[in-house]
Amino acid sequence: MDSRQHISSLTTFLMPNLEETVSIFPDNGLNPHYEGVRSESRLWINRFNKSICGSGKNCKFELINAFCYPYADKDGLRATMDLANLTWLYDEYTDTKNGQDVNKAAIITQKSLHDSEFDDGSWLCRMTKEFKANHIDRTGPIASRFIDHFCVYLTHVVREAELRESSEVLDIRGYISMRRETSGVRCCFDLVEHCLGVNLPQEVYNDPVFISGYDATMDLIYLANDLYSYNMEQGKGHSGANIITVFMKTKKIDLQAAMDFLGGYFEALIGQWYTARTVRANEVRSKLQLRDKRTLCIDKYLTKYAVSYSYGPHQ
Repeated sequence: MDSRQHISSLTTFLMPNLEETVSIFPDNGLNPHYEGVRSESRLWINRFNKSICGSGKNCKFELINAFCYPYADKDGLRATMDLANLTWLYDEYTDTKNGQDVNKAAIITQKSLHDSEFDDGSWLCRMTKEFKANHIDRTGPIASRFIDHFCVYLTHVVREAELRESSEVLDIRGYISMRRETSGVRCCFDLVEHCLGVNLPQEVYNDPVFISGYDATMDLIYLANDLYSYNMEQGKGHSGANIITVFMKTKKIDLQAAMDFLGGYFEALIGQWYTARTVRANEVRSKLQLRDKRTLCIDKYLTKYAVSYSYGPHQ
């Protein structure tokens, strides 16, 4: 189905008030290293393909990192900001390309992550290798998971380009599955562990309660992003890669109804996260008497991780 058929004829619409919805979360403040680290990160990303960077020079992409990682030290915050700038630049570049060209970009980036000898002389290769050397190689055991997640992100960005090329709109289930990966949020979560000095074992990632909270937080982030970027994306002809369009197509509703549905879905996800957080907190409290160091680390990780990211999208 052509995504252009789902652009609503409404000239005005009322967006759900997500800021009010997330107001239940505490304000953890702004990372005190924000200004200095932002300048360093911006100088770094501006070395690559300045013609693309020019369109975003007045944007403060890095601000959300300062809100989402208020506990990070300077090096940790720099890693999160460089990742945000890298993925923004990669998305800006691939948004203008067809599926074949995006696949070529993904292959270059994947080889740059996995092969220390690879160097095709491209800005993509240089940027990726510098990011890996500056940050990922210093994350210890988290590095392998981060690289795996980043490669999954690259693969799904290729799929997104192919869908854009064919003007295809996925159903809700298919879109959620893809959007969780194209958002790149898993990589951001990996850096939460790095900034906290925690390395969660695989058994935690296999825990159904943890998965429920993890998925809910990912969904909250891309829902907010899709909502606030809808007008821009439909203006660029990319409305098919937006949950608003997916709701309109799948449920056969207009734009305002899709906005309202997103608001209700967002609230339900807050409930899903809260339930997972409560269950996990109760389990942790029951084990505190054992003074299990790993249990304490998991509690610290989950508390900061969920609150930071659930609060972050509305900034």
